[in-house]
Amino acid sequence: MKKVIAIAALAVLAGSAYAQLNPLPAPSSTDGVNITSSATNLDSSHWGNAGSLAAYQFNSNAYLTDPNTGSPDNRLGLHWASSASASLNSIFTALDSEGGFARIIYLGKSAGWLNDLGYTYTGDPTDLASSYSVWRDIPVGDPTPAAFGSYVDISLAAGDASTFDVWLNASGSYDTSNPSPTTYGGYYTGLHQTNSNPYNAPGNARLTQEPLMVNTWIDALSQDYWVSTYLLSFEDWRLDRGADRDFNDVMVALQFFHSDGTPFTPVPEPSTYGLIGGIALLGLVLRRRFAKK
Repeated sequence: MKKVIAIAALAVLAGSAYAQLNPLPAPSSTDGVNITSSATNLDSSHWGNAGSLAAYQFNSNAYLTDPNTGSPDNRLGLHWASSASASLNSIFTALDSEGGFARIIYLGKSAGWLNDLGYTYTGDPTDLASSYSVWRDIPVGDPTPAAFGSYVDISLAAGDASTFDVWLNASGSYDTSNPSPTTYGGYYTGLHQTNSNPYNAPGNARLTQEPLMVNTWIDALSQDYWVSTYLLSFEDWRLDRGADRDFNDVMVALQFFHSDGTPFTPVPEPSTYGLIGGIALLGLVLRRRFAKK
């Protein structure tokens, strides 16, 4: 959200409850999770390709209409919604069953507030024993460590994925005295939005409904894979406080891997099965007609 908080407005709302995380969860490095970057994945044949994640690279503290999170959006025509799609849920079901890794890739921001982004194993960002901060006081300007393509890999044991979540702490602050609570922000969970505080339906996060197939170099396997990648984007201003609802204040990408480093493949949507079946039936009919000639 790109608004200046008026002193008068703050005075009116001074008695309201603050919703930001206070204190912030510990840095992810204490969980053994470190921010890294891959020069290979930033090149034009991988994430840096304009038809791939680079289409969603942005940094600004001004109101942006681009990228939007419409359905479809105005970058690569992806569809967005406030809940996970069946295909993404199929990955989480498999990941929860066997364990593996979740990767969070930083894409960009358009918020003036110095927000924070992290993850939680239990779905509750206030659970300091199981929640961690990755990028703190995220500034504008694509600096390290909050630079396009920087990422973390989080190990998930079997049973973890069902409550794993990515959270945004909307600080309501333009300086680094974070957390500096205001009544305009809060903390928002991207995958299970009702765990947000405050939660105002349909929630402050948007998810792409279909995967973006992203060419990704896997260090552990020393080769490229086309990885099903889902985008997650947040509106930082409380929806009940006059938010502009652009939902592009902070945006990340999500990838999921088996323990051996190979990517999870989502189960196709039911409509996709119907399309595949229709094509197969058409092929059978044409084959029979050709055989009769």
